[in-house]
Amino acid sequence: MSLTFLDRAIGLLKVADPPRWSSPSIVALGLLAAFLEGATLYLFIPLVQSLSAGSAAGDQIGHQFNDLLAPIPSDRRVAVLVAAVITAVVLKNAVSFLNTYVTRLTGGHVAHRLRLRVFEQTISSCIDYRVQNKKTDIVNTLTTETWKVSSGLILVYRLVICVCTCAVFLVLLLSISIPLTAVALLFLGISAAMIHLATRRAAGAGKSVVVENKRFGLRMWESINALPLIRSFSREDYEFTRFEALSENVHWRILKMDMLWAVPGPLSEIFATALIGLLILTGSMLGTGFAVLAAFLAVLWRMQGPVREIMSSKVALDTLGASVADVAEYLEATKAPHIKSGTKRLPAFETAIEFREVSFRYAPHEPLALDRVSFTIPMGRNTAIVGRSGAGKSTLMTLLYRFEDPTSGEILVDGTPLPELDIRDWRKRLSLMSQEVRLFNETVESNIAYGDLDAAPEVIRKAAAVAGADDFIRAMPDGYATEIGDHGMRLSGGQRQRIALARTILRDPDILLLDEATNALDSESESAIQDALDIYARGRTVVVIAHRLATVADADQVIVLEAGRVVESGPPATLLRSEGQFARLHGLQFGKMSMRG
Repeated sequence: MSLTFLDRAIGLLKVADPPRWSSPSIVALGLLAAFLEGATLYLFIPLVQSLSAGSAAGDQIGHQFNDLLAPIPSDRRVAVLVAAVITAVVLKNAVSFLNTYVTRLTGGHVAHRLRLRVFEQTISSCIDYRVQNKKTDIVNTLTTETWKVSSGLILVYRLVICVCTCAVFLVLLLSISIPLTAVALLFLGISAAMIHLATRRAAGAGKSVVVENKRFGLRMWESINALPLIRSFSREDYEFTRFEALSENVHWRILKMDMLWAVPGPLSEIFATALIGLLILTGSMLGTGFAVLAAFLAVLWRMQGPVREIMSSKVALDTLGASVADVAEYLEATKAPHIKSGTKRLPAFETAIEFREVSFRYAPHEPLALDRVSFTIPMGRNTAIVGRSGAGKSTLMTLLYRFEDPTSGEILVDGTPLPELDIRDWRKRLSLMSQEVRLFNETVESNIAYGDLDAAPEVIRKAAAVAGADDFIRAMPDGYATEIGDHGMRLSGGQRQRIALARTILRDPDILLLDEATNALDSESESAIQDALDIYARGRTVVVIAHRLATVADADQVIVLEAGRVVESGPPATLLRSEGQFARLHGLQFGKMSMRG
């Protein structure tokens, strides 16, 4: 169902949520400016009459002004009226300038608050929404559509002010000449209908621009992230052609939207010129005085600006409707926390984490990723979770971090159900090391300090030393102040892993989660990182997701998953002797290794 103009305006105000003081202030200032402009134009009637002897004869308005100006000596009337006009113009422009400042201040504030809301809900509210949508869609909403909502809000304010201005001018026109006003209104109504017909596709044009912008953003993002792949396959020409096609599409869509925005301006001016000609003919037929006709035409000419702006703003709001809807839908989809936090805070992790008949599926139509899983992770021990790809190992990590809650069953920490714990306090007790290291395009020190934002420089350096990173960091051009590039691309894989380990050490977690943290490294780097991990992990609770079974030889217990179910558990040596699933996986891996040797 297509929305009416009023629906769009109300919807925009709800999404923008401007400060309560702003709307009344902006409208009041706009009304005051309109009143002062109307007064300026109205004062021209006695001014022209004072300059034209006998022009007020038989003119009711002229006689009224003569009575009003009677106390002023005739030789001073022109000077007084000129001073009054100048004063009104100065006041009108001062009020208009203040109105512009308040309007722009409100627009900037709204854009800022919207960006904060979108970003906050993106990082904290809804994991599912981020998984199900393209990252570029979120970036487009955050950086582009929020600004368009702000622009739309300013348009709404301008519309209200222009309508009020037109209302003031209409009262002036009626007070000057009712017959001329009737002719003008009839003509303006016909011209407004024609402009509406010419711009009725504005809403559709706005929607197409939003869609094409998202496609273009996705292509740009993927191309930049895949530069090594593009070059290695010599696909530069292919990617350029795809990029060019999308850019050209965006160009033409925006051009169409801009041309629809531009239509009301020239059409309004053409209609206004024709209307003035018609009114001059009508006024001469009615015998309207020169001063009155001149004042009427002056008011009408000034009125065409607000009328033209009303038409243009309406078209612009129609094209911005898709942007407003995009922001509104995103905020609605992410407004409720995906995971509700509990309130309890454990003084310390003391006994064990227990998975009790835990089942989980990512979506209602998907099969179970975990099926009635039960096991215990004892404090201070090393627990390894092994199994084929897709067995459910990473899902266990997701549930431990409470990025998701079980579909059924429960997870208990020292006997307390995990959902009852304060979610941020619980996550502070965990730290994950994986082969996919995430670093920021900042300094080495900033990346390590992410583990503890209040850590002193000497504490950061101590953590780096424990991770075996201090020597190569000091050898860098700026030491700990060295910028490491996007995703740490100026570092080797081993260096990135050591900085990530230093960050983990600085965090000082109760529970260390390892997801094949050294899997992508060469043998020498893997050995060095593994030695540092072994030293740091002593006496801590460690959970290891293992694909290579050589890394679980020192585990206190091994949990073997198959198709989302626990099929074996126990010490590695015991499982090897039982000749079950773990022994078969072990034989497959080490048999292949011996054959390769």
